[in-house]
Amino acid sequence: MTQQQMVSPIVVGVSRRTGSPDAVRWAAAEAQLRNTHVLAVTAWRGPRPPAAPGGRPPGVLALAPEEAFASEQQRMTEELARHLGGDLAAMRVQYRLRRGSASSVLLSAAVGAQLLVLDSPRAHNLSSLPKSWIGQQVIFRSPCPVVLMPPAPDPDDALLLSSGEELVGSGFVDEPEGLTGATESEGLTGATEPA
Repeated sequence: MTQQQMVSPIVVGVSRRTGSPDAVRWAAAEAQLRNTHVLAVTAWRGPRPPAAPGGRPPGVLALAPEEAFASEQQRMTEELARHLGGDLAAMRVQYRLRRGSASSVLLSAAVGAQLLVLDSPRAHNLSSLPKSWIGQQVIFRSPCPVVLMPPAPDPDDALLLSSGEELVGSGFVDEPEGLTGATESEGLTGATEPA
């Protein structure tokens, strides 16, 4: 392992909505294996005053932009520590809230990184993802390899899989011809070809 690899972090994108717990935990575990640290980043755009129709002045924001930024930084740091179950410094995890769009923040953080880890998309069907999905904007432009966490299993898929296993084991569904009699060590090569 080169000195550059040891110094280069694993960057993980952290969603403001979900906190990306799976991606954060995976990145922390991978960083331990690689003897490096994690840089967790979240994109932030400050609150904007609502537009006022009729030329009236816009409403006043509850927090000044810098106070809102500091408050969000604190909230996300606490959420990240909760996901990892410990002290971020002891786990070699740094958190940064950065101003900008999600894709620009992730791409700039990935420069010089070993990996960029992204949380799974909310949609289970990757073909139905919107074109605005951040992962699609980042994956092909990233300066380092990208790890995309798989979506959480759909409970309906687990039911279907367990039902299928029960059917095969119950005798209602026969095993495919040619696979019976093959030992586990022989795999498919020990199977006889149907005539």
